[in-house]
Parts: sequence; C-alpha cells; structure tokens
Amino acid sequence: MRLARRGFTLVELIVVLVVIGIIAAIAIAKFVGAREAAYIASMKADLRNFALYEQFYATDNDGKYFSGTGIAQGFKPTPDVTVVATDDPGPPPNWRATAIHARTPKICTIGVSDPTTWTIVCP
Repeated sequence: MRLARRGFTLVELIVVLVVIGIIAAIAIAKFVGAREAAYIASMKADLRNFALYEQFYATDNDGKYFSGTGIAQGFKPTPDVTVVATDDPGPPPNWRATAIHARTPKICTIGVSDPTTWTIVCP
C-alpha cells in the first residue's frame, strides 16, 4: 500500500511556471500597446485644442496665425507633450503643428489647408 503523496512534482511546478510566464507575456504586450495608444490620444487632443487657439488668434489678428508653442497665447499642453507650430503667411495664410510626447518616439502632426479643415496624422 502506498502512502498519500504530499506536494507537487518538479514537472508539475515547471508546467505551472511556463503557463504563468506565457500569460504574463501576453498581458504585458497588451498593456504596452494600450499605453502607447493613450500617449497618441493625448497628442491628438492637444493638437485639436491647439487648432482652436490658432483659429481664435487668427480671428483677433486679421487672419494671421502664430508660430511657436502657443504658451504666450495661453495654450497649455498636457504634461509630457510639446506642441510646436509654424505659420505660413501665404497667401492664403495657413499653419502646421507637431506634437511630441516625452514617453513615445511617435510624432503627430496637424495641417490646415483652410480654416475649417484639420488633418491630424499619427503614424
């Protein structure tokens, strides 16, 4: 008659550790992708807000746009995001801006061909 076995065998422990490792690798990959998407979403939101600042500025300044970060005009980006614009006096006047997040290498841009059309591009 055999005695009741106590504990796990080495093979059982190794199988459990391998399964846990596979699940952890999948979860970490999903988390990194979600974080990257959040960074891009914050850059897009800042570019949309920046476009509004550009429109308000142009309305108050005879259709001219400003260049730079917009801090002097009251624009405040999200933490870790830098937005920089360049203006083209035209004719017709237009502008372009770039958003960079400190925690991702991706760069988003917004371009305006006319005051009512914005095109945001993020790779």
